[in-house]
Amino acid sequence: MSNDVQARIQADYERLLKILPTDIRKVLAPIIASAEELKMRFGRPLKIKHHGKWHTYPEVQITQDHLTDFKSRFGHVRDDNRAGIDGTGHRISRVPSADGKGTDGYTVRVARFYSGLAEVLRPVLHENPSILICGLAGKGKSTLLRDVARIIAEKYDANVTVVDTSNEVAGDGRIPHPGIGEADRYFVPVKAEQHQVILEAIANNSAHIVVIDEVQTKLEADTIFDLNAKAQFVATTHGDDMPEIIQNKPLEALFWPEPIFRWALLIREMGLYDLYDLPEAVRDVREGRRPTPRQMFHALAGQQTDEEGQGEAPSKAV
Repeated sequence: MSNDVQARIQADYERLLKILPTDIRKVLAPIIASAEELKMRFGRPLKIKHHGKWHTYPEVQITQDHLTDFKSRFGHVRDDNRAGIDGTGHRISRVPSADGKGTDGYTVRVARFYSGLAEVLRPVLHENPSILICGLAGKGKSTLLRDVARIIAEKYDANVTVVDTSNEVAGDGRIPHPGIGEADRYFVPVKAEQHQVILEAIANNSAHIVVIDEVQTKLEADTIFDLNAKAQFVATTHGDDMPEIIQNKPLEALFWPEPIFRWALLIREMGLYDLYDLPEAVRDVREGRRPTPRQMFHALAGQQTDEEGQGEAPSKAV
């Protein structure tokens, strides 16, 4: 990892630590490099997920003072109960109280700037950038999407626009995170209006390739279908089973009558990818067969494997 990348990661950590209440900051600081998520819940002990497991810290009982102090240190909470930290991809999620007016806690997702996770995908992205990235929460979809945007923008420059729903891809604040390279960025002020922002990015911003984090609704899928003749799309969606993703009713416009995307990528774990030829996968599902990955990649080891799992074609990656 280069010194510049390491310095950026450390700077992002510091921005998060700076806004945390003092006792929480002291607990998180020594383990932040391996931390994935932390939970502050009123009346309960602090919980931090690091090294893949949840750990409880009974010495830090979350009080109203913790919640009030924390809220005073970051900006506006959006309509989807999310907020960000200026210049980073860290995500804050508010937990509403029973009446919907108060706040019973916060969840903080720790984001990291990894440059190189998508390097093993460079040949397929330059062949055709249209890709749907799939995976469960916490598997690194947004992190990978950021690096995919960077690589695509190396070829297509500012014709690539990131429609940033949660600000996890290009970061919060007016200046986009350097992890997206030369790609442009459009904010999504209201999650429910993401479909409108996609339209504006193409109509007003000359976007030829639109990068979208979290395609979840029928309206969003239908919007992509309607605009498919005007732009190519790169997106993420939730799921870890390709037939189930293809048959997901709200997203059917992405796959029927013909798939919008050239590729589908299933993230098994951070850096472990199964690449599908999406038209072929859709055809298999229609005919009752289970799709088979075209290629398997191990980005962290910098290698591609064939369908039998045998290593070949080493590639540069972090």
